[in-house]
Amino acid sequence: MNTSGLTLPELDERSNTPLYLQVEATLRELIEGVVYSPGDQIPSERELSDMLGISRMTARRAIENLIRKGILERRSTQGTFVRQPSVLRRVGKDFALGLTQLLHDTGATPGSRLLSFDVVPAPLKIAEKLNIRLGEPVAVLRRLRLSNGVPFCIETSYLPQKLVPGLCAEDFTLENSSLYSILRDRYKLFVSKNDETLKVSYATAEESSLLGLKTGSPIMLLRSVVQDMNEVRVEYLKSVNHPDRVVFHSTATVMPL
Repeated sequence: MNTSGLTLPELDERSNTPLYLQVEATLRELIEGVVYSPGDQIPSERELSDMLGISRMTARRAIENLIRKGILERRSTQGTFVRQPSVLRRVGKDFALGLTQLLHDTGATPGSRLLSFDVVPAPLKIAEKLNIRLGEPVAVLRRLRLSNGVPFCIETSYLPQKLVPGLCAEDFTLENSSLYSILRDRYKLFVSKNDETLKVSYATAEESSLLGLKTGSPIMLLRSVVQDMNEVRVEYLKSVNHPDRVVFHSTATVMPL
């Protein structure tokens, strides 16, 4: 079906998949394919029913599902829009910026909930990432991060204990506790550089419960080695990000050939 330059998939009334779920999948494809970007208005229920040859009730049910999932939002009498992400995360080696500061800078209210804090012997992978000896003590901090009260990622930080003596769970009991502020103010560690990887992974049962996802849902997994101004590795970070509430953004200078 072609409408206003868009080629839309044909719906199959004989399919075991209900029509409203087929419409929902079609809308998600258009959003994920960047036909509709965050902040864009989508067609009205009447327009969708005309475009796809379905009832307005079917169109309404698909839209309501996507609103409940946080992908779309209604704006009073203006219509329905693709929801802006809760968090826009900048990535790249020059962006060693803590989430608390990032959220403050964008006008959001940062929050966090402490999930666990331990000091353990560094396993091989962590020791390699932090450039320390196998079995050397590391502080392991695990938190659920929130923006305006909405959970958007789970972060696990590994830090060489020799760099942060005395760091403990009580340091993170307040919702607005900032790890990077503690590193700077208490330990004189000024983070300045990241080495990051970003990939699609799948949420565990616990991660799904904390982020409000179905078990096995796709998530964005960020891994980062953070260095201070002297290129000492101060943190290895694993960040599990909600796919609809976080957008990653990077910039680069293109050198002419």
